[in-house]
Amino acid sequence: MSTHDRSVATHKTTVGWYLTVSAAAVLDLGLALVVDSAGHPDAAAGIVTGGLLVVVLASVGRWRSVRAVDRIGTATRIAAGRADERDLRVHEGALAVVGMVALVLSGLASAATFLDVDAVAILRVMPFVLVAATATAFVIVDRRS
Repeated sequence: MSTHDRSVATHKTTVGWYLTVSAAAVLDLGLALVVDSAGHPDAAAGIVTGGLLVVVLASVGRWRSVRAVDRIGTATRIAAGRADERDLRVHEGALAVVGMVALVLSGLASAATFLDVDAVAILRVMPFVLVAATATAFVIVDRRS
């Protein structure tokens, strides 16, 4: 690949990145507007806060991956869209572990309802368990490879 081809490819990637970030922000604000107009202003505020936080964190990761290529970690490269083969294997391995945890959790949740455990409590706990499993699996797979 010549230098000219590389700069064109980098430009297309950068334009695609900005379009994706802009679309995510617009989608987040549009969803919050719909939820707010349905009479749920607190949920709309949460959607705006959470959605724009994700957009900002992804933008910071992208900025760091462009400025300090040699010092960024696996998660930053993945979030910035600059993952290499090893990073993709780590990501895939962590998601495989989370998939297995989700299967086990859904089976346990189904069994727990037979023991008169409140289904709403189970549904409220499961996302937190899956987020913790994702972070733990990612760190363990990243350290081992």
